[in-house]
Amino acid sequence: MNVAHAQNEELAAELRTYIEAKMQQNNIPGLSACIVKEGQIVWQDAFGFADVDAERPVDMETLFTLASISKLFVGTACLQLWEQGLLDLDADINEYLPIEIKNPNFPTEIITARQLLMHKSGLRDYESDLQLWDGPGDPIYDLETFCTEYFLPDGSLYVASNWGQFAPGSADYWYSNAGFTLLGYVIAEASGMPFNEYCRENIQLPLGMETAGWFYENIDTEKMAIPYKFVGGGFESYGLYSVPEYPAAMLKSNLPELANFLIAFTNEGKLGGVQLLQKETVELMLPADMTNGLAWWGSDTWYGDQDGNYWGHGGFMNGVRTQLSYYPATETGLLILTNGQSDYGDIHDKMESMVASFIASPSPVDERAPGTLIGISPNPTSEQLQIAHTIINGQFAIFDLSGSKLAEGLLHEQINLRGLSKGNYVLHIYDEHGKERAVQQFVKQ
Repeated sequence: MNVAHAQNEELAAELRTYIEAKMQQNNIPGLSACIVKEGQIVWQDAFGFADVDAERPVDMETLFTLASISKLFVGTACLQLWEQGLLDLDADINEYLPIEIKNPNFPTEIITARQLLMHKSGLRDYESDLQLWDGPGDPIYDLETFCTEYFLPDGSLYVASNWGQFAPGSADYWYSNAGFTLLGYVIAEASGMPFNEYCRENIQLPLGMETAGWFYENIDTEKMAIPYKFVGGGFESYGLYSVPEYPAAMLKSNLPELANFLIAFTNEGKLGGVQLLQKETVELMLPADMTNGLAWWGSDTWYGDQDGNYWGHGGFMNGVRTQLSYYPATETGLLILTNGQSDYGDIHDKMESMVASFIASPSPVDERAPGTLIGISPNPTSEQLQIAHTIINGQFAIFDLSGSKLAEGLLHEQINLRGLSKGNYVLHIYDEHGKERAVQQFVKQ
């Protein structure tokens, strides 16, 4: 084991001990977390139970409800459509909708996608509203029905006080789940695809998020983390429920797949050969002064980092608490997913303090091997890796992120991965003399 692997293992052991203690102290049933650095996962681990009653442990395939981290996918979809010329961020949203939505206090003022992305549209709904219509299984309203009933004055869910006394665009920041639900409807109409299908085709699948989904009918519910509350000395299940404001809250993902989304933002909008957003679009979404972000929490938002060290987004629902943080100064990030409702702040701070100490694997083409050509595809992959190289009589080895060797053999054009479970791995390529010539991380899905 080399020095980097040894150091990472020592840090991982320290983190595991700390997190386990905090989970017990704070009554967190299950947790999955990772740190990303230099375009790869440098640490990941799983703790506790996804299903307490069945004693089913959390692992890298466990799907967590992301709660409001889902809003970052809404924002990404909007900016993709903006890049394609299909959505004007500053146009009246009614140009895209089959219904007309107005702030009744300012009926002549337009509402724009940019205002909604910044939570400055004038909507004044409360976070507790998410619980008004939650129920078992998938949402009881489809997106069009919900928006019609919620936003139109004659709708059965309409409440005039959900609109504020400040005009859209001049309104102060007010965190709005309804606003991001409305954006989901705008995305569907502007793209000509149902919102969930647009996200799957244009965000999830390109990033290798094949097991992620917005609805239970589209995922493997046997891998879901059950949401819990701690009552009377034990955990009580909420069951698998949904809210109709699903674009704002209901995406489900496992940790490694969500990490691909985070890595793309730490890497100027790119993951491997996938350009999720153009570099300039990421800069528009996440301004350098850490304010006025589009969908993301910055230093000027209710729940953002007031010190301006990271962009992020958290999630909080019944039995769910999650966090995604991106540190632009160091191009690093971290994720915490839980199926409880207790505070994870100390865990977040501990992970944050250790990011600099973790050592990333070398770049895909190692500078110690000038002239060596190495490429792998597809990445993410499921059954095998296709290898493009110029190494004769070489060998390969596959390691997990802790540095444990899981497979090795002669280097051929294809490497079979059927013996590996889903997760993130590191491929090492050696020449005929045993000299390491290239290292590259890949995802088995």
